[in-house]
Amino acid sequence: MRKMPLLLIMSCLMLSGCWDQNLLKEVQLIYTAGYDQTEEGEVTATTLAPPIEETDQVNEITVTGHTVRDSMLEMDLLIAEFADFSKLQTILLGSDLVKDEVYPFLDELYRNPQHNLHARVAVTDRAASELLSEQYDTQKRKSEYFKGLLESSELTTVTPYVSLQDACTIMFNTEKDLYLPYITYEKEQKRAKVEGIALFHNNRFTGEYLNTEESVIFNMLNNDTEELVRVTRRVHDDSELEVENWLTVNIKHSKTRMSISKDLKKWVTDVEMDIVMTEYGQNKITKNKEAELQKRLKEILTEDIRHVMEKLQKSQSDAFGLANRVSAFNAERWDSDTWDETYQALQLQVNVEMKVIGTGIID
Repeated sequence: MRKMPLLLIMSCLMLSGCWDQNLLKEVQLIYTAGYDQTEEGEVTATTLAPPIEETDQVNEITVTGHTVRDSMLEMDLLIAEFADFSKLQTILLGSDLVKDEVYPFLDELYRNPQHNLHARVAVTDRAASELLSEQYDTQKRKSEYFKGLLESSELTTVTPYVSLQDACTIMFNTEKDLYLPYITYEKEQKRAKVEGIALFHNNRFTGEYLNTEESVIFNMLNNDTEELVRVTRRVHDDSELEVENWLTVNIKHSKTRMSISKDLKKWVTDVEMDIVMTEYGQNKITKNKEAELQKRLKEILTEDIRHVMEKLQKSQSDAFGLANRVSAFNAERWDSDTWDETYQALQLQVNVEMKVIGTGIID
């Protein structure tokens, strides 16, 4: 028993302690970062950090460096602490930066152990520094605003959740194209707005994006709809009262299967969905009216799906990774050199199976 205190003392002496700790008072936590590319090819970084004291003044810094790491060094020279990206929430890529290949840039962020791999990534329609410098009429602090903005668009199934790790995983796959949320600025409302999904090809922004309605369809086709999917479409043209021409449905469940024919001529998309009619301007839905609305909505959504597929073809964006399927299951016909032309020439076939599981409207 007498040896126990001695053993405890020796054990304590052997403990290493917190040798790698970062005290909060010694760092400036970066919540939002925007990156741009100058005409000379240098990197401009704009960061937003929450105020350390009880004030609404957000710490905003813009620096320019030869590389991403060089810009981080320049930032450390301007602040009393050192910039800490471990709590990074959002990464915004400026319009000039995404015109060139974004792989080397995002790969540097991905491999930097100081960055948070779960930070959301999005594209802006202007310089990221310009977007971050705008005034915002919001209850959230600007440093946390963009994370909340993207979370809202994910809850409404307008955009998928794309983290830094997700984006780089897609880019590491040479047979699938990147896609990211697309953000603009509403000057009159003093708010940013998620406009849809930016389409990439060969890791470059194509200049094309899916609007909010098209983005919902894209997520459904990509089987990326964990939350409720709500769709509103015009089903009539003959009612004098405009609200009576519209139908809103909740898609409770959907499943999409895609295939490419053996001769690489046809792209077939089969979609199954269960819907609930939640709002109809004419209110009363009889059995005959339900069948009529189901038929009309099926026609509309079939055309919407075809439109999204055509838009991806036109921009050469293989965001669904069809090349992966062809190279894996039709290797004898697979040719990476001619895939872009083959992809754009594919004939489209869309099959929609729709089941109404409720109306949700009180008679």
